[in-house]
Amino acid sequence: MYLTGQVDKRTLDKYEREAKEKNRETWYLSWALDTNQEERDKGKTVEVGRASFETTRKRFTILDAPGHAGFVPNMISGAVQADIGILVISARRGEFETGFERKGQTREHAMLAKTAGVKHLVVLINKMDDPTVSWSEERYE
Repeated sequence: MYLTGQVDKRTLDKYEREAKEKNRETWYLSWALDTNQEERDKGKTVEVGRASFETTRKRFTILDAPGHAGFVPNMISGAVQADIGILVISARRGEFETGFERKGQTREHAMLAKTAGVKHLVVLINKMDDPTVSWSEERYE
């Protein structure tokens, strides 16, 4: 959102200071869409965040839907509005494997997105810097 001009440098600096005060330094970028205090305190998206930007040819709307199991109805309400989805999954040992087990969160979200009409799904691998992963290319593949 910063690169598109929708969030200015001053606001990002403010988010960074606030996150640092709460010992959540790495979370400040998510605060551009996670606007309520509960989301910021827990580090979990609860409501569907919305932001948009335009290019010379198109208008894009970003919907930040929750991934936590307790907020699946909110995730669905975001997914039904989407044409394209980005599924963020953890590379951490244990978390990754659990996500693909029967009734796993990753599996469930991919299936719900497809059912909601999301035609394209980009998979983003998060937490590659975790000590259980250590940027392993083998783990990534």
